[in-house]
Amino acid sequence: MLTGQSDRSRCALSPVQEEFLEAVALPESMRVASNFPYLHGSATYRPSPLITASVNNTWLYFWSRTRTFRLAYADRVRELIERRQRTLFVAGSCGLELFNNLQLPEDLLRRVSIFAFGPVARRRPRCAHVLVGSPRDSLSIRCFPSPDHLVDSGHMSYLTRPDVRTLCREFLSRVVYPVAEPVRPA
Repeated sequence: MLTGQSDRSRCALSPVQEEFLEAVALPESMRVASNFPYLHGSATYRPSPLITASVNNTWLYFWSRTRTFRLAYADRVRELIERRQRTLFVAGSCGLELFNNLQLPEDLLRRVSIFAFGPVARRRPRCAHVLVGSPRDSLSIRCFPSPDHLVDSGHMSYLTRPDVRTLCREFLSRVVYPVAEPVRPA
Protein backbone atom coordinates (compact mmCIF):
# COMPACT_ATOMS: atom_id res chain seq x y z
CA MET A 1 0.00 0.00 0.00
CA LEU A 2 1.14 3.50 -0.79
CA THR A 3 -1.22 6.11 0.53
CA GLY A 4 -0.84 9.23 2.61
CA GLN A 5 -0.39 9.14 6.36
CA SER A 6 -3.53 10.17 8.16
CA ASP A 7 -1.60 9.79 11.41
CA ARG A 8 2.06 10.74 10.93
CA SER A 9 3.16 8.57 13.85
CA ARG A 10 1.81 5.35 12.29
CA CYS A 11 2.02 3.38 9.09
CA ALA A 12 0.06 0.27 10.02
CA LEU A 13 -2.46 -0.94 7.47
CA SER A 14 -6.07 -0.13 8.22
CA PRO A 15 -8.60 -2.97 8.43
CA VAL A 16 -10.04 -1.85 5.06
CA GLN A 17 -6.58 -2.01 3.45
CA GLU A 18 -5.95 -5.46 4.90
CA GLU A 19 -9.36 -6.68 3.69
CA PHE A 20 -8.63 -5.32 0.22
CA LEU A 21 -5.31 -7.19 0.01
CA GLU A 22 -7.09 -10.37 1.10
CA ALA A 23 -9.87 -9.83 -1.44
CA VAL A 24 -7.49 -9.39 -4.37
CA ALA A 25 -5.84 -12.68 -3.36
CA LEU A 26 -2.38 -11.27 -2.92
CA PRO A 27 -0.40 -13.97 -1.12
CA GLU A 28 0.82 -13.04 2.35
CA SER A 29 4.42 -13.68 1.25
CA MET A 30 4.12 -10.91 -1.36
CA ARG A 31 2.78 -8.23 0.98
CA VAL A 32 4.50 -5.55 2.94
CA ALA A 33 2.85 -5.50 6.35
CA SER A 34 2.69 -1.71 6.57
CA ASN A 35 1.79 1.36 4.61
CA PHE A 36 4.09 4.16 3.48
CA PRO A 37 6.67 5.03 4.81
CA TYR A 38 7.14 1.33 5.72
CA LEU A 39 8.58 1.82 9.18
CA HIS A 40 9.29 -1.33 11.15
CA GLY A 41 7.77 -1.35 14.59
CA SER A 42 5.16 1.29 13.83
CA ALA A 43 2.31 1.56 16.31
CA THR A 44 -0.85 -0.37 15.51
CA TYR A 45 -3.56 1.21 13.39
CA ARG A 46 -6.00 3.64 14.93
CA PRO A 47 -8.52 5.73 13.02
CA SER A 48 -7.84 9.45 12.64
CA PRO A 49 -10.49 12.16 12.63
CA LEU A 50 -11.24 13.23 9.05
CA ILE A 51 -9.98 16.79 9.58
CA THR A 52 -6.69 15.54 11.07
CA ALA A 53 -6.24 13.05 8.23
CA SER A 54 -6.98 15.73 5.64
CA VAL A 55 -4.48 18.18 7.12
CA ASN A 56 -1.78 15.51 7.46
CA ASN A 57 -2.25 14.24 3.91
CA THR A 58 -2.32 17.74 2.42
CA TRP A 59 0.90 18.57 4.25
CA LEU A 60 2.50 15.30 3.03
CA TYR A 61 1.37 15.96 -0.56
CA PHE A 62 3.18 19.30 -0.65
CA TRP A 63 6.18 18.16 1.43
CA SER A 64 6.71 15.29 -1.02
CA ARG A 65 7.81 17.85 -3.61
CA THR A 66 10.94 18.69 -1.59
CA ARG A 67 14.44 17.31 -1.65
CA THR A 68 14.11 16.54 2.07
CA PHE A 69 11.25 14.15 1.35
CA ARG A 70 13.27 12.35 -1.35
CA LEU A 71 16.25 12.02 0.96
CA ALA A 72 14.06 10.69 3.75
CA TYR A 73 12.18 8.03 1.77
CA ALA A 74 13.67 7.20 -1.65
CA ASP A 75 16.19 4.70 -0.25
CA ARG A 76 13.54 2.91 1.80
CA VAL A 77 11.28 2.51 -1.25
CA ARG A 78 14.25 1.53 -3.43
CA GLU A 79 15.09 -1.26 -0.95
CA LEU A 80 11.52 -2.57 -1.13
CA ILE A 81 11.66 -2.68 -4.92
CA GLU A 82 15.08 -4.31 -5.05
CA ARG A 83 13.92 -7.24 -2.87
CA ARG A 84 11.63 -8.54 -5.61
CA GLN A 85 11.65 -9.08 -9.34
CA ARG A 86 8.36 -7.12 -9.62
CA THR A 87 6.73 -4.69 -7.20
CA LEU A 88 3.09 -3.64 -7.28
CA PHE A 89 2.11 -0.54 -5.34
CA VAL A 90 -1.56 -0.09 -4.53
CA ALA A 91 -1.60 3.70 -4.36
CA GLY A 92 -4.51 5.64 -2.96
CA SER A 93 -5.17 9.36 -3.03
CA CYS A 94 -1.86 11.25 -2.73
CA GLY A 95 0.14 8.01 -2.84
CA LEU A 96 0.75 8.44 -6.56
CA GLU A 97 2.16 11.94 -5.99
CA LEU A 98 4.39 10.59 -3.22
CA PHE A 99 5.70 7.89 -5.54
CA ASN A 100 6.30 10.28 -8.44
CA ASN A 101 8.20 12.69 -6.21
CA LEU A 102 10.66 10.01 -5.09
CA GLN A 103 12.17 10.36 -8.58
CA LEU A 104 13.33 6.77 -8.77
CA PRO A 105 15.74 5.77 -11.57
CA GLU A 106 14.48 4.16 -14.78
CA ASP A 107 16.02 0.75 -14.02
CA LEU A 108 13.84 0.49 -10.89
CA LEU A 109 10.74 1.88 -12.60
CA ARG A 110 10.86 -1.00 -15.10
CA ARG A 111 10.26 -3.35 -12.14
CA VAL A 112 7.32 -1.36 -10.71
CA SER A 113 3.61 -1.33 -11.45
CA ILE A 114 1.07 0.91 -9.77
CA PHE A 115 -2.64 0.36 -9.25
CA ALA A 116 -3.84 3.85 -8.29
CA PHE A 117 -7.34 4.41 -6.93
CA GLY A 118 -8.68 7.93 -6.46
CA PRO A 119 -5.28 9.34 -7.51
CA VAL A 120 -4.43 12.88 -6.49
CA ALA A 121 -1.25 13.72 -8.38
CA ARG A 122 0.11 16.11 -10.96
CA ARG A 123 0.95 13.44 -13.51
CA ARG A 124 0.86 9.77 -14.35
CA PRO A 125 3.84 7.70 -13.21
CA ARG A 126 6.63 6.66 -15.59
CA CYS A 127 6.01 2.94 -15.01
CA ALA A 128 3.28 0.42 -15.78
CA HIS A 129 0.09 1.64 -14.15
CA VAL A 130 -3.67 1.86 -14.15
CA LEU A 131 -5.67 4.76 -12.74
CA VAL A 132 -9.14 4.22 -11.27
CA GLY A 133 -11.30 7.27 -10.64
CA SER A 134 -14.89 8.28 -10.11
CA PRO A 135 -17.05 11.19 -11.23
CA ARG A 136 -18.18 11.41 -7.58
CA ASP A 137 -14.58 11.86 -6.38
CA SER A 138 -14.09 15.61 -6.70
CA LEU A 139 -10.45 15.45 -5.58
CA SER A 140 -9.24 12.82 -8.02
CA ILE A 141 -11.34 13.78 -11.03
CA ARG A 142 -9.74 17.24 -11.05
CA CYS A 143 -6.30 15.65 -11.38
CA PHE A 144 -7.31 12.92 -13.83
CA PRO A 145 -10.57 13.72 -15.64
CA SER A 146 -10.02 10.67 -17.90
CA PRO A 147 -8.70 7.84 -15.73
CA ASP A 148 -8.25 4.36 -17.23
CA HIS A 149 -11.36 3.11 -15.42
CA LEU A 150 -14.35 4.91 -13.93
CA VAL A 151 -16.28 3.44 -11.00
CA ASP A 152 -19.00 4.84 -8.76
CA SER A 153 -17.17 5.71 -5.56
CA GLY A 154 -16.48 8.50 -3.15
CA HIS A 155 -12.86 9.39 -2.39
CA MET A 156 -12.74 7.30 0.80
CA SER A 157 -14.55 4.16 -0.38
CA TYR A 158 -12.68 2.73 -3.41
CA LEU A 159 -11.19 -0.20 -1.50
CA THR A 160 -14.61 -1.49 -0.44
CA ARG A 161 -15.95 -1.61 -4.01
CA PRO A 162 -16.16 -5.06 -5.66
CA ASP A 163 -15.46 -3.55 -9.10
CA VAL A 164 -12.23 -1.94 -7.84
CA ARG A 165 -11.14 -5.25 -6.35
CA THR A 166 -11.82 -6.95 -9.69
CA LEU A 167 -9.83 -4.29 -11.58
CA CYS A 168 -6.92 -4.74 -9.18
CA ARG A 169 -6.97 -8.55 -9.53
CA GLU A 170 -6.97 -8.18 -13.32
CA PHE A 171 -4.08 -5.71 -13.23
CA LEU A 172 -2.19 -7.92 -10.80
CA SER A 173 -2.56 -10.91 -13.11
CA ARG A 174 -1.25 -8.89 -16.07
CA VAL A 175 1.77 -7.27 -14.43
CA VAL A 176 2.89 -9.59 -11.65
CA TYR A 177 1.85 -12.96 -13.06
CA PRO A 178 2.08 -12.35 -16.80
CA VAL A 179 1.36 -15.28 -19.07
CA ALA A 180 4.54 -16.30 -20.83
CA GLU A 181 4.41 -15.91 -24.57
CA PRO A 182 5.00 -19.16 -26.45
CA VAL A 183 8.49 -19.65 -27.80
CA ARG A 184 8.38 -19.40 -31.57
CA PRO A 185 10.64 -21.64 -33.62
CA ALA A 186 13.43 -19.82 -35.45
